[in-house]
Amino acid sequence: MKTIKIIDALHLDTDGVKAKMKNGKFQLVHLRQGDLDGACAVYSTMMILILIGAVNYSDVVFGGKKHKKNVGKGRLVKEFLETKGLHREGNYFYDVKAQNIKTMLQKSFASYVKSDHINCSDFDSVKRINESISLNQPVLISIGFNANSGHALVAIGIEYDEDNEPTKILCLDPGYATPKFTYWNSVIDLKPYKGKYNFRNITETGICQFVQLQDILVITKK
Repeated sequence: MKTIKIIDALHLDTDGVKAKMKNGKFQLVHLRQGDLDGACAVYSTMMILILIGAVNYSDVVFGGKKHKKNVGKGRLVKEFLETKGLHREGNYFYDVKAQNIKTMLQKSFASYVKSDHINCSDFDSVKRINESISLNQPVLISIGFNANSGHALVAIGIEYDEDNEPTKILCLDPGYATPKFTYWNSVIDLKPYKGKYNFRNITETGICQFVQLQDILVITKK
């Protein structure tokens, strides 16, 4: 029998996917990126910070709660959402020569979270993602469509087959609408195909593309 594991922090109600705040109330999680930006990694990072309880939804949305820009959440928002503009060229997870998520977190939010960058092959990535999900830890993952394009999204669950082997990674994708009836709006089908791009990414819009799993970033609250 197939089974599905969803991280405990994620809840589903009539408004979509939510996470619980410190006061016990539920807040929205999913963030939708615009058509003009390349900030999928930024949106996905913010979703993870909401899921692990490091920030609230109202801290990062436009017109939400305001904080002093030189400390804590205010510094995080300034670094990720104001200083870097539209992020048109996208963001690496970690690269000493380029703008990257890990360094931005260290610069702005190191007192509150830590991040572990893992760069490994497709099937090693599946293993690490599976380990994190089993511990109820969402994972920032990167998928490549070809040599020149990639996309970042949040792994929040795993589907297993009858032998308890991972068959699908269930994700929250900032490039698509907030899911209303499921915990995810994007699936990475792990059935291998020939070639470098040997998995399939399937979205709720019906788009299906062959992809390669690339690096991952595990962000945890201190």
